[in-house]
Amino acid sequence: MNLAILIRAELTEAGKDYKYVWLTIFFILLGFTQPLINMYLDIILQQLGGTIGVILDPNKPPPTSSEIFLSTVSGQFNQIGLIILIISFMGLITTDRQSGMQDFILTRPVSIYSYVHAKLIAHWLISMFSIFFGILASYLYTVYLFGSFPFLKLLSFSILYSLWILYLVSLVLVISVYIKQQILIAVLTIGVAFFLLVIKGLSPTFLYFLPSSILDVATHQISGAHDVHNSSVVCCLLITVAHLIWASKKLKQH
Repeated sequence: MNLAILIRAELTEAGKDYKYVWLTIFFILLGFTQPLINMYLDIILQQLGGTIGVILDPNKPPPTSSEIFLSTVSGQFNQIGLIILIISFMGLITTDRQSGMQDFILTRPVSIYSYVHAKLIAHWLISMFSIFFGILASYLYTVYLFGSFPFLKLLSFSILYSLWILYLVSLVLVISVYIKQQILIAVLTIGVAFFLLVIKGLSPTFLYFLPSSILDVATHQISGAHDVHNSSVVCCLLITVAHLIWASKKLKQH
């Protein structure tokens, strides 16, 4: 019961800050960006080719709709989208601490675990609400411009991608129990996230156990291009749970 009340409070507070509105609009715009770039890039390069020395390969096959959609996720959502998303919830612990709300809540009959779980679930739901609309916008616009691919594959991708977002929220939680400055929390989280995104493609051996490797499993649902191991899903969930336990134990010591 306490967990449900805390989640509802977090969701209500996000509504007061219009987070559902501006974050959703932001991801929808990101979702439109990559299809537009792919649609008009050749025309732009043809116009500029004579002056900047760009040579277009006439035999290059056009990208498929699934490739364009995946480039939206890797090129937009996992770069500028990830940065803005982390900034949007960088204060999920520190704001409560600075306002005294954390002490107020934890002096009530509310467990530390309920408090931490509510933060994770609420901010994951807020994030996925906005991201899903961005994914849907990108899918519909890509299908309109370049042709379709199965919607069920999109749903499978979205579910797996949501686990990566769940991990990121848990990472912010852990960093937040040690650091008080919101901007430093955001910088560290973004740094770790980009580091994981970069190194996941360097070695095919132990990197299946990185949380970021779940993105390859998600991509495989649409393209089938990656040799994936489902252990990536388990490892991502286990690390997320470990972050929850870690953050809860650290808060108990305060």
